[in-house]
Amino acid sequence: MRRLLLERLVSLVPTLVLATLGIFWLVHLAPGDPAITLAGQNATAQQIATIRDQLGLNQPFLVQYWHWLTHAVSGNLGTSLSTRESVASEIGNALPATLQLVVGALLVAVIAGTVAGVVSARRANTATDAAVATLSSAGAAMPSFWLGLVLVSLFALKAHWFPATGFVSITSNPGQALTYLVLPSIALGASGAAEISRQLRAQLIEILASDHIRTLRAKGLSERRIVWLHALKGATVPMVTIIGLQVRWFLGAVVVVEAVFGIPGLGTLMVGAAQNQDYPVIEGVVLLMAAIVIVVNFAVDVCYRLVDPRIR
Repeated sequence: MRRLLLERLVSLVPTLVLATLGIFWLVHLAPGDPAITLAGQNATAQQIATIRDQLGLNQPFLVQYWHWLTHAVSGNLGTSLSTRESVASEIGNALPATLQLVVGALLVAVIAGTVAGVVSARRANTATDAAVATLSSAGAAMPSFWLGLVLVSLFALKAHWFPATGFVSITSNPGQALTYLVLPSIALGASGAAEISRQLRAQLIEILASDHIRTLRAKGLSERRIVWLHALKGATVPMVTIIGLQVRWFLGAVVVVEAVFGIPGLGTLMVGAAQNQDYPVIEGVVLLMAAIVIVVNFAVDVCYRLVDPRIR
């Protein structure tokens, strides 16, 4: 077990290096020149060339990448071209809001998806099953930003149950933070709940028809105990896989959800950096997200071995 985990940890290093190389290459393929943006519209060619030389943009691509990578390893992600502040500090200020939103969306997805999947599986091929399947299809098809706008219109502007926009850190005021978190978490987590529900239903129907479940029924165990204690245990590995995939999807979708709800997270920071052609900020944010995805993949592998002895 320890040897396998150590091998997985070692394999993360080349994966992260390749990911950073791809990030750096794609960012530098984007149209536009940050030197022109910084110099202004009326800048002369000499001024633009001077800025390019100061930023190191005249150096070969691999040289630029090597300088950025060696500094990133030591925690120095550079300085923002637009604000002249440390990229690490800007990311540190925006990260808690994004993590809070992703955790909230994950809770919504897991709780709602699990309940819907269990209800659908226990009442397979009934009107209840059809209703849950319809809701799941609708949840998977609805864009997060559209659902967010609908939620704001219904529950913030009309019913006044929740605030329409804004963010409060859960460490400063937990109660108020939850009121700000409900609507964006539902908007982001709805599609995840739909996917978990559909996958869990398929798994549970197969498990509930297996021989060992028939044996448990013959022993007199209640249906609720069979489903929630025994059948769900057999669906743990697929559930862990789905949850890992949802975390990756949430990290990509936070951009639009944060824009709808005015949350100052990594998505908002990324959009502003892209508009200003702020290469260091873009590279730093995408590097962090790539690292989170790699860590989540590693955590999923560990969970496989913890929940299922056969994999160990």
